[in-house]
Amino acid sequence: MGDVVLQCEGLELDYGQGAKVGPLTLAIPAGSCVALVGENGAGKSSLIHMALGLRIPTRGRIALNGGDPGKPSSRRGVGYLQEAVDFPDRSRSRDLIGLHSRLAGLQGNLNNTYLESYLDGFGLELSDKPLRAYSKGMKQRLGLAIAMLDCGRMLILDEPNSGLDPVGIAILRAKLDTLKSQGTTLLISTHRLAEVMHLADQVLVLHRGKVAGTSPMAEFPDFASFERYFLDRVR
Repeated sequence: MGDVVLQCEGLELDYGQGAKVGPLTLAIPAGSCVALVGENGAGKSSLIHMALGLRIPTRGRIALNGGDPGKPSSRRGVGYLQEAVDFPDRSRSRDLIGLHSRLAGLQGNLNNTYLESYLDGFGLELSDKPLRAYSKGMKQRLGLAIAMLDCGRMLILDEPNSGLDPVGIAILRAKLDTLKSQGTTLLISTHRLAEVMHLADQVLVLHRGKVAGTSPMAEFPDFASFERYFLDRVR
């Protein structure tokens, strides 16, 4: 299988009153693209949060890049975009991209020429305009730009198409295609099954907090067969 970027063994997260995620046992190989799919409340975001050290598992083991997800060294080179993207109304793209560049240790790339070119690749400008003037789609593009600043090892996206218009979706597709060709491991949680068929190597279906199915994407000759596979596992 090669190196494993994310590995879980008997992973569980209790929410109380009988609600829980797990047990989950899975492994995501380096350089792969995994589509994480499931209904609302299936446990997709909870798995992502545990993978990033944002939630502590109740039981079981989870390793990110071979280490504890709670340690910054394990998260180095891992980009993440949460499902609901928002920024303080008074903040500016110039400030946010500069701040996150410094947090990622990219001080050498803080000159305006580099940052202008980088944001232009997402259809954005290095601007002093307050983000309260941005549309939902523009904020989503900025969130994607920030997530991809330092994602050489892995990129985790939770509903990345949310709010994007067709141009924004085309930009996202091109960026993900490039990252995949460069060997970045991709974990994409989405409700839009058709959007991941062209990119994903593997599909991982969660249902009621457990793995309901996992299969190579190559097994599905068309979208109808993929959709049928998914629906059969969540009924």
